[in-house]
Amino acid sequence: MKLPIKFPDNADVIAEEVARFRALSPDAQVRELGEMVRLYHFLAAQSFRPEVVRRLAEEDEDRGRRAVEEFAARHG
Repeated sequence: MKLPIKFPDNADVIAEEVARFRALSPDAQVRELGEMVRLYHFLAAQSFRPEVVRRLAEEDEDRGRRAVEEFAARHG
């Protein structure tokens, strides 16, 4: 089904978020990362199934690590 709404491409969204983060001062970057960590802990504490939150966070971390390793292998 063709929708009349154009959704942004995932790569474009990621690139915009990266540009926004890089434009922040170093102090603001640290605060932003700290907020992400606090959000994770809040979600784990509020969840009826904190092990699921923990597992999803670990999977996300593993995906990020693999992406960096693959990038390094291609360009290193």
